[in-house]
Amino acid sequence: MDKQIRFIDSSYNELFTIPDRGIIAVKYPDGHTENKFCLYIDDYHTEIDGVCYHICQWAELMEQNERICSPAELPEYSLENITPDEFEFMYAKEDESIDRGCIGHLRADFDTGKAFFSTWWPENDSLKTQEFKEEFDKVINYFRKESETPILKSRSDMYNVCYRLKPTQSATDKDVHGFKIITEKHTYYLRCNPRLGEYNLYAYCYNTQALDKFRNTRFVEQNFDAVNRDKFFRTNSGFEEIYYNPDSTAGGQLVYNEFSFELIREASKQETMMKFYNYLNSGCKQYCVDIDSAEFMDYLKDFMEREPDYLKDNKETANAMIKAANEDKKRNKTEPER
Repeated sequence: MDKQIRFIDSSYNELFTIPDRGIIAVKYPDGHTENKFCLYIDDYHTEIDGVCYHICQWAELMEQNERICSPAELPEYSLENITPDEFEFMYAKEDESIDRGCIGHLRADFDTGKAFFSTWWPENDSLKTQEFKEEFDKVINYFRKESETPILKSRSDMYNVCYRLKPTQSATDKDVHGFKIITEKHTYYLRCNPRLGEYNLYAYCYNTQALDKFRNTRFVEQNFDAVNRDKFFRTNSGFEEIYYNPDSTAGGQLVYNEFSFELIREASKQETMMKFYNYLNSGCKQYCVDIDSAEFMDYLKDFMEREPDYLKDNKETANAMIKAANEDKKRNKTEPER
C-alpha cells in the first residue's frame, strides 16, 4: 500500500493526506504561498523541507503562526523512487537481441556548473515517435526550469534534490542515484551523479507497454513451473478456471473462464470428457489479461498465490464440478419461496 502523510489540526482532526514525496502549499498571513516537499517517516512523523516534525507539532506551528497548509497542485511531472532491481534499466543492454522497449538514452553533464551538454544515443528508432520527442523535450525542460525539484538545473541542484529526496543509491557507487518519471505512454529512468568530472545524467527512455511486456515475459520465464498451472476455483455461482496462455497474439495472457452451474449441467450431457470441456469453453464467460498490460503482474501474482480447489481439466475436476452443479439444483428446488 502507498504510504500516506497525514496532516491534522491540534485537536487531532484529520485535514488531508498526501502521498509520500508529495508537496504541500503553505499560505502565510501576508498572502504569499510557499510549496514544501514532504517525506513519509512513519504514521506520526514527516520530513518537511528537510526538517522532521511530529504531525501534531506541525499543526500547532501552523495555528500559532496563522498559516494554512493544503495539498499543492499536482506537478506536471514528478520524480519517483525506484527499486534496486530497476537500476538495470539505466544502463545499456548486455544482449543486443532482446527488445526491452528502450527508445534510447540521453547522456548529459553540467560542465563546471549550470551548463547542459547532451548527446542522444538511439536504441530502437521505431519507437521514437513525434509524440515521444515532444514529450521528452518537455520533461527535460520541466526539470531544468519549472519543477519544485529542479534536478537538471545545475550540478548543485542535482546534489540538493538527491539529498532531499533520498532516492535509491547504486550498490556500487553511493553518489549514483536513480529516479523514474512515468507518463501516460513512457517511462524515463534517470541515473544521476552530481560529481564534477563525470557525466551527470543518463536518461533512459522507454515505451511503457513494451517495457512491461519485457519485464513480465522475463518473470514468467523465470517462474514458469508456478505459472504453467490450470487452476479451478469454486464460486457462489459455479466455477472459475484460470490459466496462462503463452500463445496469444500479445505474447502471453492470463485467461479467466467462468462456468455457471447451469452451463456445467448442460455440459455433463456430453458423451466424452473432451466434449464436456469443449462445451464449457464454448459457452463460458471469458476475459483475458495480456502480458503487456499494466495490471498483468498484479493478476499474475494473485494467480500464483491462490490455492485452487482443483488442478487440471481432468476427470476428477469434471466430476467435482458436475456434483456441485447438481447439488446446487437440488438446493434451489428445496428452498421455500419467500
